[in-house]
Formats: sequence, C-alpha cells, structure tokens
Amino acid sequence: MHSFDDIVTPEQLVELIQSTKPRRETNPKYLKYAIYLRKSTDDGDKQVRSLEDQLSECQKLARDLGIVVLKENIIEESETAKIAGARPKFRKLLDRTIAGEIDAIITWHPNRLSRNMLEAGEIIDLLDRGVIKDLRFPSHTFVNDASGKMLLGIVFVMAKQYSDQMSTDIGRGITNSIEAGFY
Repeated sequence: MHSFDDIVTPEQLVELIQSTKPRRETNPKYLKYAIYLRKSTDDGDKQVRSLEDQLSECQKLARDLGIVVLKENIIEESETAKIAGARPKFRKLLDRTIAGEIDAIITWHPNRLSRNMLEAGEIIDLLDRGVIKDLRFPSHTFVNDASGKMLLGIVFVMAKQYSDQMSTDIGRGITNSIEAGFY
C-alpha cells in the first residue's frame, strides 16, 4: 500500500497506518530516558574519573541517538552492585520506571546495572513486561528481543562471576600476605 487511494479493506487501512506511523513506544526520541552511573566504591582515591567518564560516554550516545535526558534523570551512585538491595538510588530508578516516570535506561555497560542475579533477573523481567522499553550502552550492543535478553543475561552472569572471582582472589592474597608476615 502506498496511498489511501489503494485502500479497499479495513485491514489494508491498518497496514498503511502502521507502516507510516513512527512507533512511539520503541522510538528512542519518544521515550523518557535516565542515565545511570555507578562506581563500586565511595573512596575518593579510587575510580576518581569513573563516573565522569561514564557520564561523558552516555551523554555522547544520547546525543548521537537524538535522545534528551533531563538533568534530574541522571543518577550517580557509589555502591557495589554485587549485593542485591544495597543501592538505594538504583532501587529508586527501578521504582520510578515501574511507576512510568522513566521508560528506558542508558548506562555505560550492563555490569553497571547489576552484578547479582536478583537485580539482573528483575531487569530482564521488566524488559519482558515492557516496563523497561529500551536499554542503551555505549560499550555494549543490546536489542530488546529474545536473543538480546539472553545475551544480556549472559553478560550479567559474567559480571557476577567476575565479582565472585575477585573476592576469592583478594581473600587469598590477604591470607598469603598475613602468612608471610605482612600486614
């Protein structure tokens, strides 16, 4: 169908309208985005530029996609994502998303969102239910379909494994240092 003159049936009219109308619910320009920035520690000597660098990359992605992110929707947090429920600003972001105040999230990498399976599962569930309509990452490609959610789940599992392994390695290093007489 190329014009209204070709319309014979109601189905053809629906097809024409759907083919010409931008899909507001999936077009990034029509969604309300938040930018979520996270570093693992609140120690000022560690990861000093991390939040600033993440923000710069996320804002560049938003500009490239024609997305406007309101200043009040830029959320910075200095908490670990290894433990579910340990990030009050992240919880508020999800609550605002569930309430319909935010449609989509931009963050530097999926591991900024979660390094634990409870919150990872919640994010995927919110995608499944259409509550989170889009996720964007400057460092990672995500498509909101069955394969994209499967790959996102794998990235979350890898982030959890990395955190778990780092904890094991650090514990072993501390134990070895103490046994060697270093404190």
